[in-house]
Amino acid sequence: MKLGLGTVEFAAKSGKHATQVSLEEARRILTVAQKAGIELLDTAAQAGNSEEVLGECLPMGHDFKIVARTPNFGAEFAMAHQADQLEGALAQSLQRLKQDKAYALMIAVEDGLLSPYQGEKLFRRMESLKAQGLIEKIGVSVRDGSQLQAVLAVYNPDIVQVPLNVLDQRLLHSGQLSALKQKGVEIHARDIFLQGVLLDPTHLHPWFWPIRKLLEQYHDYLIREGLTPMEGALNFATSVAEVDYALVGVSSVAQLQEVTSAMDLGLRPVDFVPFACPDVKFIDPYQWNLYE
Repeated sequence: MKLGLGTVEFAAKSGKHATQVSLEEARRILTVAQKAGIELLDTAAQAGNSEEVLGECLPMGHDFKIVARTPNFGAEFAMAHQADQLEGALAQSLQRLKQDKAYALMIAVEDGLLSPYQGEKLFRRMESLKAQGLIEKIGVSVRDGSQLQAVLAVYNPDIVQVPLNVLDQRLLHSGQLSALKQKGVEIHARDIFLQGVLLDPTHLHPWFWPIRKLLEQYHDYLIREGLTPMEGALNFATSVAEVDYALVGVSSVAQLQEVTSAMDLGLRPVDFVPFACPDVKFIDPYQWNLYE
């Protein structure tokens, strides 16, 4: 398994306590990432100006594999025009990124992929972009096993991006990751820190209080094993042989160095099975309500 770098944090942030990664820091992050052997960059077209920042800061002659994303299609767009919009959005992304092509184009299942007629048009257009050499691979992002099963019943993507972490072991235990790998599909794991929930046991949002005991047991286990929360999360991701890339997001060189240092420790025989959480509302960020 290799690390991939998410770039949502490169976007300008808004809000009282939010900060923006400076261009200088973004350049340093990418330089350190390249030296550390990180080769995949997962972009975020919907996240403000992240693509522009990335395009401005990419090192000359870099060999990063860049994953672009399709738009979030809304009801305001006529169905017949969405494939054209997808192609136009890729062209704009490549222009902002200052690239001639992308390693992959990723579409989320929620963005119409399983809609009758519409989904087929979108996927066929992605195949056309691949044939033109504008992308090397077609990627599909799924939320759970049912979406994955539905996608594979209709399409043959080159890459599938899945949620995977210590609490969310659904696709691992169902055997679906193994089945994907047998098909030769490249697997990208996201949410390996569960958006920070696994990293800070002392400041849990009330939403997660019902599973506080499970999290306390997990962190007590890490202490006994001599692992930090970040090392534990990365150790789990590393232990899943089917995963090709585990995606992490950082907003500073220091954070990236913490991640790479944890990875340098290598795989240890640690049992994470007891900490899988069966309640989806705590492991699927789409179901979280953190604003009540």
